[in-house]
Amino acid sequence: MSSPTSVPATHAPDAGTTRTEPEQPAQQSLPADCKVAGLAVYVDVDETLLRHYGTRQIPIPSVIKQIKALHKQGAELYCWSSMGAAYARQCAETCGVAHCFQAFLPKPNIIVDDQQPKAWRRILHVHPSQCSSQTTVDEYREELRKPRPL
Repeated sequence: MSSPTSVPATHAPDAGTTRTEPEQPAQQSLPADCKVAGLAVYVDVDETLLRHYGTRQIPIPSVIKQIKALHKQGAELYCWSSMGAAYARQCAETCGVAHCFQAFLPKPNIIVDDQQPKAWRRILHVHPSQCSSQTTVDEYREELRKPRPL
């Protein structure tokens, strides 16, 4: 059992006193009534937002519609590409959805984290073909609440 955590007096409700609270154990899964706050959605460019046919770039309508719907519902959208942030922005502008994104990023080459991405509990992979179902923010949140094997 861990020892209680002491909160400095400057953070206690009454200045000059110290409040002691027990540490909370780490949760293994999200409770049913838990809100998955700030749904962050990372959208790839090539063959996700745009399909390539020779030298032409063809926007994928179902993905664009899903991006607009998620943006309208308050999801935090980020556009990324292995070709870099400027390319991601240019492609989003071409598709008319640049305003939906919080930022444009290069796709990472290295992730520094204590867990492998496959072990992350609160992450979903959505294939572009699944965007035609028009899943809502609330439906994604519900899916993220479900227990998943590590």
